Amino acid sequence: MNTLVHLGPHEFRTTHPCSDPALYEADRQLLAYMLQDLRSLMRRMHAGEITIAPYETRTWSVHDLERRMVICDPTGLAEQRDVCIVGFFGERRGTPDTQSRINRLERALRTQFRDFPGVLSYSSIELVDDYWANLAVHTDDDDREAWRDGRVHREAAEDVSPEHYRSVRIHHGMLHDGVCSSNMIQLVRTKYWDYGETPTGEPVW
Repeated sequence: MNTLVHLGPHEFRTTHPCSDPALYEADRQLLAYMLQDLRSLMRRMHAGEITIAPYETRTWSVHDLERRMVICDPTGLAEQRDVCIVGFFGERRGTPDTQSRINRLERALRTQFRDFPGVLSYSSIELVDDYWANLAVHTDDDDREAWRDGRVHREAAEDVSPEHYRSVRIHHGMLHDGVCSSNMIQLVRTKYWDYGETPTGEPVW
């Protein structure tokens, strides 16, 4: 049976290395890196250099590692208002079958953003050592919960993740004055899922 553990800001379980707060700084830097990609794209749009079509997936590679970005609502993303963020970090155990399912589900998630208008953008970055990170920007907590409760997201989180990942770390945070400001992401809380070597799953908060 899964065990739910509540942790303070500086606490972690030595038996669950994914919950070590020492990982936070690297996570913050990577979220800032993905945010800078997003800001750069928005600046180019405002300068008239590019046109961003809502829900279009942009894909490119850096050092043979793939990146993807979906701007769901360019107008909403440009507004000067507080927005919420979700940062996902997953340590893959990886098999061809689970990778195929994850790829299929992510494509399905990207096509379903139209059903969740509060999601403003979604970024993914492939990392070395079988890690993967995502950054979602949305308007408020209700939007996040609606997206999380969707069929495709539940399938990815409940059915595929325990088999595909050894551990998952999800940060929730805020970005004051929006993406086009110069503010940094402020992390509010973090959730952990440590699946270990077998896909049983133990969530740690």
